[in-house]
Amino acid sequence: MSISNNIAEGSEYNNNRQFIKYLKIAKGSCAEVRSMMIASKRLELGDENKAEEIINLSREVSSNISNFIKYLSENMEKPHLKSLNKLNF
Repeated sequence: MSISNNIAEGSEYNNNRQFIKYLKIAKGSCAEVRSMMIASKRLELGDENKAEEIINLSREVSSNISNFIKYLSENMEKPHLKSLNKLNF
């Protein structure tokens, strides 16, 4: 939930620079998810296959966030992107 909450929080700001800041925090949350799943595997807590699935999914989400950050950064000054961070939450 931390990942989506950070994205939602960042979307409330009126500029893409702030949004990017929260997208980067969301990427950090992806790393936290991976860390927790790795620990659960080492401690043999829960289903190892499910943990691996979550690890892979968190990598994919992190990569998608990175691509979005890159897109926003490269197109920061384009007028049509000024309101891109107005997501419907």
